[in-house]
Amino acid sequence: MTVPSISELYAHYDTVNNETATLEEKEAAYRSILMGIKGGGKEKRLACQFIARFSKQFDSFKEESFNCILDLCDDEDSVIRKQAIHDLLQFAKRIPSFIPRAADVFVQMLQVDDTSELHLISMGLSTLLHMEPKFTLAGIFNQLLTVNPDNPREHVMKFLVDRLKTLPEDKLTTEVEELIVEQTNKVLRDVSEEEFPLLISILSSLRCMSTVPGRQKLVGMITEQALQACPEFNPTDPACIAQIRESGKQAALCVSKNVHARELYIYLLQKVVPKLMELPDSLKDDRLALLRVTAELSNSPGLDLSVVLSTDVEPHLEAAYDALVHFLPEIPQSESRPEAAVDMDKPASDNDSESLKHDAFSGVKFAELECLLCICCQLGRIKPPFFGGYSCEEERETTHVQSGAVRLRLIRPRLQYLSQVAHEYGQSVAVRLNQNGEMDEAKTKLSARNLATNIQNLVRNFFHNPPLFKTTVTLSWIHSASNTTSPGAKRPAPASTNPDSITGPPATSSTRRELPRYTPPVGQWSRAAQPRQQSGQRRGLNQNAQNRNRNW
Repeated sequence: MTVPSISELYAHYDTVNNETATLEEKEAAYRSILMGIKGGGKEKRLACQFIARFSKQFDSFKEESFNCILDLCDDEDSVIRKQAIHDLLQFAKRIPSFIPRAADVFVQMLQVDDTSELHLISMGLSTLLHMEPKFTLAGIFNQLLTVNPDNPREHVMKFLVDRLKTLPEDKLTTEVEELIVEQTNKVLRDVSEEEFPLLISILSSLRCMSTVPGRQKLVGMITEQALQACPEFNPTDPACIAQIRESGKQAALCVSKNVHARELYIYLLQKVVPKLMELPDSLKDDRLALLRVTAELSNSPGLDLSVVLSTDVEPHLEAAYDALVHFLPEIPQSESRPEAAVDMDKPASDNDSESLKHDAFSGVKFAELECLLCICCQLGRIKPPFFGGYSCEEERETTHVQSGAVRLRLIRPRLQYLSQVAHEYGQSVAVRLNQNGEMDEAKTKLSARNLATNIQNLVRNFFHNPPLFKTTVTLSWIHSASNTTSPGAKRPAPASTNPDSITGPPATSSTRRELPRYTPPVGQWSRAAQPRQQSGQRRGLNQNAQNRNRNW
């Protein structure tokens, strides 16, 4: 069969659209239209339009029609590809059974570089998602689960994060949400560091995951995925470290008063904390991230470790205690002034210490110490004898309490020195907070001041007799979601509806007191100057009123 020309394609169009034509004539004409995809650029675009329009009338040619449009989606000409994208969407609208396959094709095309073409693909995929969410998601997840290094998985996940929020409730049904959870759980088994947060964002946006049981289920999925991927923590494997780090971060975002991550927290205590010192210096940022995740989970209100036996807590405390001793600063030989302290007599300047990370206190690992102190205090509540705590005099003489008291005496001098250094560190940061600076710099300084305050408050727990671990702190890296005014910055002036008015701070009581006092009128406008005349006028008015009443 020869390739039809433009005029022949229009003739075939009239034949297929003619009601008086026989079925054999229509099928022959449609078969010639299918051959049009082998012609030139104009013939391909016109044939593609006719295929999308008439494909529903020919059941025996549906598969061949889909393949013809699919071939044009791979054409070298971007104009032809754009036409094929549009017509593939129309084809799927007319034959809904092809929606999963059309979605699969759109997903594969998301890796194009042309912005306009990428926009058409995204709009087509979004249209299918709103039209048939279940079928479209089946095609999308089929592509995500396909092992292919060229798959644009990250682009697809970002698409789902954005577009699932726009689905109406009648489309995003319980059945559809269950499909998303089931398929996402399969994808979670093999994801990269960048893809993992996107998948958790997809799950977090679902209504079924917004309830307390749903959040707990989400934390369970995160924990299961992390423990299956890394049953044994390897401190020299960057992939394993990233897996546990990101899982902990996502779980910490989900925990609350009624949602806990106990299994993941115990894993961090058992597997991660004892091996933190084995991490190479090139991964010191990951070490801090793991410590922060552990401290954040230990500080969560929903974590109830009372179900864990006290004997099981002691190994975890020993690992945390060893790490704390490792990071505690050594007491210098000269106690007149800490070696790490800055010169407080010298006023701070704008150019003083380019950033806090290059400060004179950089030798002391304040961030790591805050995390470890928090972990030890939380575990010390469950196991007070580990640090010499006791509830009665009889218990005070036991072996566990005595060994704990010895352990406490060993670290108290270094803890006291740490508190002094943290105090001076907080003072130096407070001085800099009074200076005007950039917003990000002010936030960094505020976090550093909170860090120093937290360390001092946590250290005080160890100096009670016996130690009392009742202090609760808000960890320095956890910021409130509310907008706050940066230290040293002026509050914004209120908006004025009058463009000509001068904007400025609202008037205060001090400005009102500066106004001149009220002076009563004098002269002819004063009541005291003409009392008789006014009283006479009143009598005249009353007399006139009486006369009017008589006349009425």
